[in-house]
Amino acid sequence: MAASASEYDRLYGACVDKHGPINNAVVEACSGEVSDRAKAEITRQYKAIHARLSEANADDAAKFEASQQAWLKYRNAHCELAGSYIGSPMYGYCPMQLNAERALQLRELNGE
Repeated sequence: MAASASEYDRLYGACVDKHGPINNAVVEACSGEVSDRAKAEITRQYKAIHARLSEANADDAAKFEASQQAWLKYRNAHCELAGSYIGSPMYGYCPMQLNAERALQLRELNGE
């Protein structure tokens, strides 16, 4: 079963707790670990939704592809900016947050 946002938050918190005092290396490691789980869910959900849409309506499948590409562009640009202005831990933490949110969006779109 896929993790909910609060589960992603708990996974991040547990990772930070396991590694001791928080520092940039801990944020980077834990963000990467949780982000990988969220990205795996994004991939699973995307494939399931795209397959269903492709069978039902090719135009909707194309719109879905375009929306995912737009989201990826947004995520990358937003997190690059966040890292530049807030600090280097945001290069990992920001994508983790947005990946977790996107996983939930796709889960909802997939009727889960």
